[in-house]
Amino acid sequence: MKKFRAHSLFLYVCYISVAAEENLQKQMQDKLDKEYKMQRQKKVIRVDKVMQKHIFQNVRNPLDEKKNEKHFFRNDDKPNIKWFDTKFNINFPTSNHLHQPFHIRRAPIPSIGVPWPKPQKIRSSSDSLYRIKTLSAKTNLTKCDLLSKAVKRYRDLFFTCHNEHFINNLLNVHNANFTFPIQKPSLEYLMSQPEISRLYLLVMTCPSYPTISSDESYTLKTSSKGIQIKANEVWGAIRGLETLSQLIICINNTLIIKRTEITDYPRFPHRGILIDSARHFMSKTTMYQMLSAMEMNKMNVLHWHLTDDQSFPFESQTFPDLSGKGSYHPSLTYTPEDVRDIIEFARVRGIRIIPEFDVPGHSFSWGYGHPELLTQCFDNRGPISGHFGPMNPAKNNTYTFLSKFFKEILKVFKDQYIHLGNDEVPLACWNSNQEVRQFMSKINHISNFKNEGTAAWNFFTERLIQSIKNVSTQRENGVKFILWHEAFQSNLNIPGDAIVQVWLGPQSLVEEVTRRGYHAIVSSCWYINMIKYGVVWPEYYLCDPVSYSFRGDKSLVLGGEACLWSEFITSETAVGVLWPKASAVAERLWSDQSLRDVNEAAPRLEEQRCRMLRRGLPVGDVSGPGFCNVKATANPTFHNDNMKGQRHKSRSSANIQSVYYVSACLLLVGMFLFTFFLQKFRTKMKSGCFDTLPRLMGR
Repeated sequence: MKKFRAHSLFLYVCYISVAAEENLQKQMQDKLDKEYKMQRQKKVIRVDKVMQKHIFQNVRNPLDEKKNEKHFFRNDDKPNIKWFDTKFNINFPTSNHLHQPFHIRRAPIPSIGVPWPKPQKIRSSSDSLYRIKTLSAKTNLTKCDLLSKAVKRYRDLFFTCHNEHFINNLLNVHNANFTFPIQKPSLEYLMSQPEISRLYLLVMTCPSYPTISSDESYTLKTSSKGIQIKANEVWGAIRGLETLSQLIICINNTLIIKRTEITDYPRFPHRGILIDSARHFMSKTTMYQMLSAMEMNKMNVLHWHLTDDQSFPFESQTFPDLSGKGSYHPSLTYTPEDVRDIIEFARVRGIRIIPEFDVPGHSFSWGYGHPELLTQCFDNRGPISGHFGPMNPAKNNTYTFLSKFFKEILKVFKDQYIHLGNDEVPLACWNSNQEVRQFMSKINHISNFKNEGTAAWNFFTERLIQSIKNVSTQRENGVKFILWHEAFQSNLNIPGDAIVQVWLGPQSLVEEVTRRGYHAIVSSCWYINMIKYGVVWPEYYLCDPVSYSFRGDKSLVLGGEACLWSEFITSETAVGVLWPKASAVAERLWSDQSLRDVNEAAPRLEEQRCRMLRRGLPVGDVSGPGFCNVKATANPTFHNDNMKGQRHKSRSSANIQSVYYVSACLLLVGMFLFTFFLQKFRTKMKSGCFDTLPRLMGR
C-alpha cells in the first residue's frame, strides 16, 4: 500500500510539472503570436527620400496590403535626417541655440539586387517576381569552352543564398522621426510567384582571345519563360552572366529575381588595372583575386608592370639570369607555368593581359644578371661604383639582346599590345658616359633633336620598336605598342598606331595626344596607390577621360586604367587598397557619361563591396563606418528581422525553463527509486538475510 501511494504521488507531481510547463509555453506562444500579428499589421510609414534609395523598397507584399488603405504619417512628417555631402555623414538638425550641427560618419546602406557597373539601359518591375530553384542553361553554341566554363563558374554564384537583412541599428535612433520599412515579402507570397528554371544563352561567335575590338555588348531579359541573354560574342555573354549574378537575391532562403530588361555595352573598350609586381612581389593568389575582382566589375585589361629597378621576377627561358640574379629571392618569381595559368585565368574571364617591361629607364634590375646592358655613370673623378643608368643605346649588343628577349615575350603573351614603358629616362647618366656621349654626337648630326640625350632616347626607341616588329612577323596579329606619355611629350618618333598612356598632366595633354592622331589611355586621376584618408572614391568616380569640355578627338580615347604602384603596398594589402575604390573607375569607364550622381551611386557601391566580400575577396572600405552581412544564415529568416530576434530570445528562455522542469522530474524519479530500494533493503534485513554475518565473524 505504501509503495502504491509513493508511486501515485510521483506520477501526480510529474503530471503537475508537465502541465505547468505546457501551460507556460502556450501562454508564451500566444503572447509571441499576438506581438507578431501586431507587427505584421503595422504599416510602413514614411521613409526619407534619400534613405529610400538605400533600401530594397521595391519588393513588397500585395497579400499584406488592404485595398483603399491609406498610409498614416506623423504630423511633423519632415525629412529631419539626411545624408550630408559626399563625406557620407548622417546629419541630424539641431536647435537654433546649438552652433554646430550634429552628425555621425556613416556609410550609405547597401542597395539590394542592383548591378554594378550600372547598365546602359535597365528597366525592372517590382510587381513581377520570379522564383529560381534550378536553372538549366541552354545555348546555341555547343563548342565554346569559354561559355561552358562561365556557366559552370556562375552557377555556384547563382545558388549561394545570402539572406539579406533589411534593417540596421539606425532603427533604434530615439525620437528621430526616422523609420525603415521593416517588412519583407512573406514566404507565402514568394512561394506564390511563378518559378523559372531556364537560362537561354544565344551567342553568335566564340573567339579564343579578347582583343581591343572585342564586342562585350549583351541584352538580358527575365520573364515567366525563363532568363535570356543574347550577345554577339562570348565576351558579352560573360558580362551578362555577371549582371545576372548580381540581380538574383535571396529572401527567406528563396532565390528571386525581378522582371528585368537590360541593354548593355561598355562606353570604352579599354578598362584596365595596373598591377606592379616589381616593387613588391604579387603572389599568384593575389593576381587571381585581382582578376576575379576585375570580372565582377567588368574590367577587361590587366596592365602587368612586371619589372623595374628593384626586381626582375619574370623567369625568362632565353635569359634565366635575369630572374635568377635579378629577383628579390629565387622563390619570388613567376615561372612559365605561373604565367600561363594567370593568362588562362584572365582569358576565360574576358580579360586581356598586357605585359610591361619598362625600357630603357627603370631597368636597374636587368643589370643584376646582365650588367652589360646598362650605362655606367661617371662623375668628375671617374666611374661611380655601382651606379648604372638606362640601357646603353650605343651598343649593338643591347638591341640584339632585347630582340631575343621580346621574341620570347611575344610567344608567352598573346595580346596584340605590349607596353614598353619609356618613361622617366635619366638622361644625365648618358651625358656623363663618354661612349654614349660620342655616340650621341654622331646621331645628333642626322637628327632633328637639339638635345643630345633626347636624340639618343629617340634612336633607342625607334631601333627597339623596329627590332620587335622584325621578330613578330610570325605572329598572326603582329604587335603594337603602348608607351607612357613622356615619349610623346619629348616628340620621339613613335608609330602612328601606338597608344599613349597619360599618367601625369591635365586634360589638355590628352586632347593634344588625340589632335596629333594618337590613341590615348588616361590614368592621371586614378593613381589609387596615393592613399588618402577619408572618402576618396567620388574623386575617381567624377573623373572622366572625355569630359563634356573635351576639345580633342573623343573617338581616339580608348579608356583608362586605375594604377596600383606597389612601392608601399604589398601582396597582402594590395586587394584591400585597390578594391572597391577601383570599382568607381570601372563604372566611369563602362556606364553612360551622364551617370554622375555620387549619392545615387554610393549605396550601389556599398552593395558591390559586400558582394566582393561574400565572394571571398579581401576588399577594403570606401565610404566609412558600416557593415556587410557576409555569411549566409543557416536558418530561414522571418518576415520581420526585429521579431526574429525576439523570438529567438524567447525560445531560448523557454528552453532554459524546460531544462529546469525536466531536472525536477528526474530528481523526483530518483527519490522514488531510492525510497523503493530502501524499503526492499529493510524488508530483507527483517527476514534474516544477514544471519550469516555473525558466523563469518567467528561467533
